[in-house]
Amino acid sequence: MNSTKNRPYVIINCAMSLDGKIASPSGKQIKISSDEDIKRMYQLRNECDAVLVGINTVLSDDPKLTVKEKYVPNPQQPIRVILDSTCKTPKQALILNNKAQTIIITAKGNEQPPIENHIEIIGCKTDNDGHINIEAMLQILAEKNIKKVLVEGGGTVIWSFIQHKCVDDMFVYIGSMIIGGKNTPKIIMDNAIDNKHEVIPLNLIKTKKMGEGILLHYRLIP
Repeated sequence: MNSTKNRPYVIINCAMSLDGKIASPSGKQIKISSDEDIKRMYQLRNECDAVLVGINTVLSDDPKLTVKEKYVPNPQQPIRVILDSTCKTPKQALILNNKAQTIIITAKGNEQPPIENHIEIIGCKTDNDGHINIEAMLQILAEKNIKKVLVEGGGTVIWSFIQHKCVDDMFVYIGSMIIGGKNTPKIIMDNAIDNKHEVIPLNLIKTKKMGEGILLHYRLIP
């Protein structure tokens, strides 16, 4: 594994229902992965230098983003990264606990003094929609000697990485369930493509049955 084009190696990992949903209709976290896949996820976290989510995941799920010793003995806790352009991560959020370092990437000019020594808030340029610029953010992480980043979502963040072709591996676990709901959060939260030339092709590397679901390993086709 090597960094690509002076950026960290990027892995997307997510779980979805058969109809492509990643949460309940209300947006709350729901168990989709099998126990076997959950163990794989924690092992993957342990192998990465950083694990990344967007602010919407922090607000809806309040994740710790740490590695549980139940699944990985003596884990190496990755740095937790939050894409938060308006710097609204709650001070009481679990992702800010002292179990690991945390970096909040916010829009330039929105930086605030960190509340603890293990928390760093860094300003980054944004795109035309006010979202964190993915390439610039990855450059910031590379400068901090972060070589391998695990992206865990949600749908807007996942799409940002895919759209900018900043993905090296993509693991998608499909649980044996249907959640439904027109506005239920899904693996990709974005407007539909306009024509076939905007389709992003994938190369299926491997499939594996895990519990009652299946794990798909993809790579983007250049």
